[in-house]
Amino acid sequence: MRKKSDSMTKLVIFDKDGVILDLEATWLPVARAVAAYTARLIPQGSDARFAITAADLLHAVGVDDSRGYIDPKGLFAAGSFAQMRAKWKTMLPANFIELDCDPVYRDTVQTIVLQQARQTTKAKGDVATPLRALHQNGYLLAVVTNDDEESARQNLRDLGIIDLFLSVVGANSGHGSKPDPDGLRHCCHLAGVGPEESIMVGDTIADYGAARAAGCKGFICIADAYEFRPHEDIQPEHVISSLVGLPALLGIGPNGAII
Repeated sequence: MRKKSDSMTKLVIFDKDGVILDLEATWLPVARAVAAYTARLIPQGSDARFAITAADLLHAVGVDDSRGYIDPKGLFAAGSFAQMRAKWKTMLPANFIELDCDPVYRDTVQTIVLQQARQTTKAKGDVATPLRALHQNGYLLAVVTNDDEESARQNLRDLGIIDLFLSVVGANSGHGSKPDPDGLRHCCHLAGVGPEESIMVGDTIADYGAARAAGCKGFICIADAYEFRPHEDIQPEHVISSLVGLPALLGIGPNGAII
């Protein structure tokens, strides 16, 4: 028997990084490792214009290595690996390997990401309790991320919560990357619901744009403070600091009971 408090909302679609995962704790070591590997491939004696360091590569995608800070609006936080590679390509020598096509580079980066993230994956606070409360009250749950799908699935397995999600869609799953809405629409299709019966929970302008374009019923923003919301149209009552506050917004009490 379904015990849903909000009968119009059937599916809750989550971004992953910055919503389920702690962005800096999980991904800063990964970003450093990938940038360092890429910088090491630049031939010695390259044109001085291409004396690119790992820190330069990180800065170009919104990572301040010296401060240990990831810009939530930067490519590393809000974009996809394909978009990062495209940005880096503009900074590298013309005869540099094709980052998108070179199989050794792509396989090595994937290995770095999967192995490093397994050591550093950290939840953004207590995510299991609120997610299980939603699941137990009949909500269908999905993840749409600009990370690669297998990396996302590994993160969720490491947190012990992958069983809660009906679907996990990544930027390489064949549905584009946010703000393209096709990943969200695909989740709705798999769940057998219309976009108007879903809400999106995210933290970036890409998440917000995807939710609006998909026709989702609503958008819940994860932000440390209201002024950090990614778009001015997001109202205060739709901003929470972590997933701990989500069940209450959907009318679920602290013990999982419907309010």
